[in-house]
Amino acid sequence: MKRVIAKIAQELGVKRDEAELIAATLLERPRFEFYLNHKLCPENELRLWLKLILLKNGVPIEYVTKRIQFREYNLVIYPGVFIPRLETEYFIELINQRVELKPQRILEIGTGCGAIAIALARIYKHAEIVATDISNRALDNARINIERFGLKTRVELIHSDLFENIDTRFDLIVSNPPYVPSNRLFSLPKSVRDFEPLRAINGGKDGTVFIQSLVEQGMSYLNSNGTIALEIDELSVNPLKTFFRKRKQTVSFVQDQFGRYRYLFTKKG
Repeated sequence: MKRVIAKIAQELGVKRDEAELIAATLLERPRFEFYLNHKLCPENELRLWLKLILLKNGVPIEYVTKRIQFREYNLVIYPGVFIPRLETEYFIELINQRVELKPQRILEIGTGCGAIAIALARIYKHAEIVATDISNRALDNARINIERFGLKTRVELIHSDLFENIDTRFDLIVSNPPYVPSNRLFSLPKSVRDFEPLRAINGGKDGTVFIQSLVEQGMSYLNSNGTIALEIDELSVNPLKTFFRKRKQTVSFVQDQFGRYRYLFTKKG
């Protein structure tokens, strides 16, 4: 096993401890087992090298393993479905802290693998949740995760472009929308640019096209005192301030765990 770990470190240009973590993830085995069992059967070693080739070609490790850890949830993730990040885990904490009244009805726009909907279902145990996506592949992915955690009766999945197939009101509308400005797409890491769905990333000219549409339309789908909570790009704060000023609408911009402005909260009066 030492030989395998050394080879991974060399091929990927990482340190030994990182190579051990990668091997543990790819083999779906606890890291400590490498010290108890020094051999890897030929079949597992071949499987490991095939996965390693995918990693070397830039495929995200989440797509290779078809698994992602999001908060306390081990989720299935389909290749081609947007991979949730640490900032979205923190987003869940902020929603719990900043939404004063416990929402009874929640709408998530662009659910992807269902991570946000599942996490909010745990926090708001009596809430009904509607989760939408324009991608059928994403909805199939979300359905698997929602069923795995016994939430089929509480989370309804709907194929919808924004509010196209929505006809009721909600106390909370939440989304991690496309927010990367178009002129920065080329600078994204290869693993994102070449493998993740650009439709879930491309936010248009200044990263706010989708956000503005979501806010403009979303107010009509909010109950009184309802909240819209969104992830944003930190460089979009000034354009968004101008947008909300023109609408004469109050908005709060909130930093993530790394000190970057990453979220906005706005309410319906």
